[in-house]
Amino acid sequence: MPLNPDVAKYQSPVPFLIKFRNLIFGKIKPDFYTRIVFFIGILIWLSFQLWTAISYFTLYSRSVIEQQKGIPIEQIIHDRGTELGFIDDDFVSRLLTFNAIGIICWAIVFVGLILLYRKKKQFIFFILGGSLFYLGMSIFYVSYTYFIQDTTTFDKIAILILITSSVFHSFLMNNERKGGGISLFGEVEED
Repeated sequence: MPLNPDVAKYQSPVPFLIKFRNLIFGKIKPDFYTRIVFFIGILIWLSFQLWTAISYFTLYSRSVIEQQKGIPIEQIIHDRGTELGFIDDDFVSRLLTFNAIGIICWAIVFVGLILLYRKKKQFIFFILGGSLFYLGMSIFYVSYTYFIQDTTTFDKIAILILITSSVFHSFLMNNERKGGGISLFGEVEED
């Protein structure tokens, strides 16, 4: 017995996912360079958002992990905090706050990436605001020594790439709005 067409369309999640994608990213596909900057940004965003969420969860449930796995997370963090010059549990509380705010910062960066994909000029404020606030929290709230010693080179380079590519793309988009095209060398592309 054939299915009713109205019922059949609700059995597959594809129509919903397409509508959801169009709602978030819009129906118009941007130019090639914008898509490259967007996909690089998404990879960086995903790595930072996942790492920040995992770090927050691990810090928040450190006593449960110690009970279940026998890993003395509390002592490891306390020892590292003492090496960095923190007193008592100040380092743990700062790390918890830093990672909680980091999750929010990376959510703001994601909004900026959506605006970048839609070619809205406001994207730069979200990407720069979220990533620079995250960077500032790492340097000034946790500590400069923590940023230098405990933040990996990958993290530093990834944030630099995200900020640099976003600023560069913002200049290219401003050129495009003034009648030029998005071109890496300032030349007008002819068809």
